[in-house]
Amino acid sequence: MSRIVFILAFVFLSSCERYPDSYPPPEQRQPAEGGNPPPFSMMVEMSSPDADLHIVKDVEPGSTGDYWRWTGQQPTVRVLAVTTDKLKLSCDFALWDTAFKQTGPVELSFFINDHLLDKVRYTSPGTKHFEKPVPPGWLNTDVETTVTASIDKPYTAPQDGKKFGFILVRIGFVP
Repeated sequence: MSRIVFILAFVFLSSCERYPDSYPPPEQRQPAEGGNPPPFSMMVEMSSPDADLHIVKDVEPGSTGDYWRWTGQQPTVRVLAVTTDKLKLSCDFALWDTAFKQTGPVELSFFINDHLLDKVRYTSPGTKHFEKPVPPGWLNTDVETTVTASIDKPYTAPQDGKKFGFILVRIGFVP
C-alpha cells in the first residue's frame, strides 16, 4: 500500500509543471535585397543590375548597363559556384593605353579563395582575356568563392593622385 501511495505522490508532484498558454511568433525579418542570380550564372558582368551584390572591394561604382568599370589595385568579387568540377576562371578586361604609358608592362595575379591560380605579365595595352582551370578542391558549392585579380603597378592619375588598376568587363567561372 505504501508503494502505491509513493507512486501516486511521485506522479502527482511531477505533473505540476505549467506550460505557457501561448508562444510568441518568431522574429520577423525583411527579405534580402536583390534577386538571386540564375543557377547557371557564375559570371559577374559589370553591366548586370546585380553586379554590386557580388563586389567585395576595389571596383568603382557604376550605373546599370555600364559595360565596364574601373578597378583599384585588388578588385575582388564573390561568386557562388554551382559545381566544383571542370570550371575555369575567366576574366575579360582592358589595360588603358594612357595608363600603360605611365606603368609600362604590368603583372596580374589571379586568386581563388586566397590561392594563387596564376600570374600573367602583359606587355601591351588593349583588351585581354584570361582563362585557366581551377582545381576542384579550391571551390565549394555551399558558400561563395572569393575571386581577386591583383595588378602589380596601378596607374596614378596626375590630377588627384587617385590610383586605378584596369578596366573590368566580367569575371567569374565558366564550364
